[in-house]
Amino acid sequence: MAASVCISHHLVVLVLLFSCLVVVSSFSLAKEAVCPFNSIYSFGDSSSSAADHVAATLSLPSPQPYTQRGTEFFESGLSFATPGATIMKPFFFLKNGIPPPPQSHDLSQISTFMKFFYEDCFSFHDCGRNNKVIPKALIFMDQPGINDYKHAFLHGKSISEASHLAPEVVETIKNSIERLINEAGAKTLMISGILPMGCFPSFRTLFPEGDSIGKNRCHRGLNMFSKLHNDHLWQAILELRLKYPDVHIIYADYYKAFIAVLKNHAFLGFKTNNLMKACCGSGNAPFNFDVQKKCGEEGVAVCSDRASYLHWDGFRLTPEALENLMDTLFSKKGFVFPELKVGEETSAAVTRRHFRIHARVGDISSVIRHLLFV
Repeated sequence: MAASVCISHHLVVLVLLFSCLVVVSSFSLAKEAVCPFNSIYSFGDSSSSAADHVAATLSLPSPQPYTQRGTEFFESGLSFATPGATIMKPFFFLKNGIPPPPQSHDLSQISTFMKFFYEDCFSFHDCGRNNKVIPKALIFMDQPGINDYKHAFLHGKSISEASHLAPEVVETIKNSIERLINEAGAKTLMISGILPMGCFPSFRTLFPEGDSIGKNRCHRGLNMFSKLHNDHLWQAILELRLKYPDVHIIYADYYKAFIAVLKNHAFLGFKTNNLMKACCGSGNAPFNFDVQKKCGEEGVAVCSDRASYLHWDGFRLTPEALENLMDTLFSKKGFVFPELKVGEETSAAVTRRHFRIHARVGDISSVIRHLLFV
């Protein structure tokens, strides 16, 4: 009798949950999104596909690499991202006792953008701030500065030493934004903060101090450093908004969005035991990361269940984690300041969540069937 009552109680709860999920899913899909942009121009590290997710969220075509498309395609949006790009020039690293990275820096990305812009605008439209293309585009800067700090940490800089680099890094980002506004006539720019570095296997390996670990298994000091950079960036954006009141400068809070994903990892399908492990790594405990053995090299294994991992190679997120991060960024109020004027929900994000919800609804249905036939 007691077992029967217990099963009945669970059935009521599960049926109610099933009904709520279906209602929420149907209600969300009924919302419409309107995109005010014609194209996206992205800058940052080409190893990240964040710009593609932004494009999908806004129902725009993904920006293609500028190296594969000529100036005749400029107006449809392009990606100027390059592998491992830093925001700072080589001299910045040299004066701070850091060997300069071999990759190109983001300033060269913007210079390349301006070259394409002027070559194209002389053919199709007015140049300068009166052009008809860039004001209708979204300029997306994905984690500017993250590779500068990564490079500093990989060359032995402490968190305290890296903290002194933040003001100059952010000032350079600010100057880059101003150049895009003044020379190209950008009207809408989205600049993301950096992710919580203390939650990544690579940086946790570089800074293994046990007394710095918070409740979420992240390195407290590294996360405070990430917040420091983001606070500087937020202040710079506020100053730019005052200086250019007719320009929409949007801050994308990657930090808070990632923490939200981390807190809800089980619901999203990420295993607790894998939260701080790289899917593609050397196998060394506890983070499955070795700076001397990179993903793709001989002897470095790849996990068989990537979808249950947040981290791909220690520095980058898995595609599943990145998708959840971007969905969270655009679907939760408070992660994008100010909110993009695309309605309460965007069609792409809602559709993806719709399929995930119904996948879970299917799981709940199987549980109900199991209880019915116990």
